[in-house]
Amino acid sequence: MPDLTEYDVILVASSAGTDSQAMLDYVAECARAADVTRRVVVLHTNLGRAEWPGTEGLAKEQAAHYGFRFEERHRAQLLL
Repeated sequence: MPDLTEYDVILVASSAGTDSQAMLDYVAECARAADVTRRVVVLHTNLGRAEWPGTEGLAKEQAAHYGFRFEERHRAQLLL
């Protein structure tokens, strides 16, 4: 893991899947140890119709569990 104190923002991409949850847990542990949890932002890219219902909400819940800020992005036109 790089020195997290050297970053202004620690952006974590999350699909809300099990691999994202495991990664969030690891980042949370490292961010706590470096005292930089306020710098962590969880980003979920909404895939529109290609995404399972409730995925964005789950990603938001996972971010909240660790006290991380949550952001969502999506494309306004087309499927992806």
